[in-house]
Amino acid sequence: MKQRIANIHSRFSIKTKLTVAFLLVGLLTILIMGYLSYTYYTIGIKRDFYRISQEATIRLNHHIEFYIYQLAKSTSSVAKDELIQKWLQGEQALSLEQIADVQNLLRKHVALNYSEIVGIFLLTPDGRKLAMSTLASTSMDLFNDEPWFNNGFPEKISVLSTHTVKYYPGDVRVLSLELPIYSIANMDFLGKMVIDFHLDEIQRTFEKTNLAPKGQFFIVSDQDSIVYHREYKWLGVARNETELGKLDLSDNESASIQQWDGKKTLVAVTKSAEIGWNFVSIVPFDEMASATKNTPNAMLIAFMIIAVCIISTVPFLSGAFMKPIVHLRQVMGSVERGDLTVRASYISGQDEFQYLNRSFNNMIDRINDLLETVSTLKLKEVSLQLREKEALVKALRNQINPHFLYNSLDIIKSMAYLEDMPEIVKMARSLADFYRYTAQDTNGIVKLEEELSQLKDYLSIIHIRFPGTFRSKFSVNEKFMNCLIPKLIIQPIVENAVKYAIEPKEGQGTIIINAFDDRSDLVIEIADNGPGIENNRLIEIEKSLSQFNEGSHFVNGIQQSLGIANVHARIVLMHGTDYGLRLDSFEGRGTVVSIRLPLNFIK
Repeated sequence: MKQRIANIHSRFSIKTKLTVAFLLVGLLTILIMGYLSYTYYTIGIKRDFYRISQEATIRLNHHIEFYIYQLAKSTSSVAKDELIQKWLQGEQALSLEQIADVQNLLRKHVALNYSEIVGIFLLTPDGRKLAMSTLASTSMDLFNDEPWFNNGFPEKISVLSTHTVKYYPGDVRVLSLELPIYSIANMDFLGKMVIDFHLDEIQRTFEKTNLAPKGQFFIVSDQDSIVYHREYKWLGVARNETELGKLDLSDNESASIQQWDGKKTLVAVTKSAEIGWNFVSIVPFDEMASATKNTPNAMLIAFMIIAVCIISTVPFLSGAFMKPIVHLRQVMGSVERGDLTVRASYISGQDEFQYLNRSFNNMIDRINDLLETVSTLKLKEVSLQLREKEALVKALRNQINPHFLYNSLDIIKSMAYLEDMPEIVKMARSLADFYRYTAQDTNGIVKLEEELSQLKDYLSIIHIRFPGTFRSKFSVNEKFMNCLIPKLIIQPIVENAVKYAIEPKEGQGTIIINAFDDRSDLVIEIADNGPGIENNRLIEIEKSLSQFNEGSHFVNGIQQSLGIANVHARIVLMHGTDYGLRLDSFEGRGTVVSIRLPLNFIK
């Protein structure tokens, strides 16, 4: 799949690919802007709709509460009538004529004040009930099915949600207002007055308030039954038994967008603090967001404008971009053919192509430097090999023929033994062992333990030569004994110390051999307490060692023996310029020669 995409990608020119890329970026930008605009616009619509709904609901709620308050206030005055008070007290039975007067009084109040009242009833705690005169012929048992009949006797005004009355012919749906009645003489509780009334006034209130042409309000009780809706058959019915049951009314903090009646609908719920009902407003989303209908067309027009601009400008811009790339490609072709003298044109500035040209020129310069370095290194390698052979020849020239020497020493040892001369026997044996050791490959690798063993043989001879005055000390940790070092790199340094530090003082001196690790290196120190090296001579020796590190030949004056220069040369040729000898000398106090080697334990 990746290969196929790569093949398709390579078929088109950069100009075409840039044009398509810009078109895709433009389209993506338009889509993102459209999505963000629609999202934030929708949030704003929900917020504004909820605010408007709250304001309208507050007005509706206030109007309904004021209507109920007026109805309760005007009707409660009837309850203060002497006959009604007397009937409610029930202390003495009223005549039929007096009861009829009470019923007529209730009916008269309805006729003069509120035509929407369906019925007025008086109820006492002892179970007596009385209806207005127009309902006097109705069987009193029908009232037992009304929701207010078994609702007890509230101590304050309450409103029962919409229900269908059983005592009135036809489909009549009312709200019930319950008013507690007290004695005007001593304020004792006497009973309650119930007023059943149509929703005509509420309907007129809702008809005056309109959020949108197809918007609507309805009221739901705290038991989730429909208190008011313009669909009359839904009044008093549980909401989940109607189409309204599909709405989620749980959120009364903000507006929500829901699917209802096949459309996206804005829904806002506000709870009445006094009555406890939920006032719900619903409006089709399209009516509140009519501006979004033009969004697709606006996006299409914007994309067409951007596309025209891209198609007309990209070819010109791509040509300007391609010119430096073509130039760089031509220069790279010359380099590919082996011409390292060409350079890309470069003008100082912030242009990335100019930066690329400069980097390309630096790369060619670097390649030239590397080629010269490789050639130089090859020459140096040949020179080092020659100098290594030269050092080996010089070392062999300065050696006494060891085979002849240690055979002769064995004869001397035997003769001394026969003549009972133990010191000569010891000296001859040590010297013979030492030269046997040196007779082997001088460029070999040995353990530090072997090198120190042979060094002790050498020093034993010096002790015989200067008995009682010369001292030597080895301070080497056992853990370093298995380290691998070049053969015969310590003895020449010790020999120099004997020659220049011990002999001038007629054996009055000390040589100390020490070893320690410095990170991944092994450092061997040979210290003496001789007269030290003069400053000029020390500078000359250090300069000679430095010149060898830089590839020069040995300086005459320190190349005559297997001494400092020879040991330093062998170590550098074997391990590189990071290793070798270092001299620290203090006139009148002594000299310390440090040998630095890689820390390499035997496996």
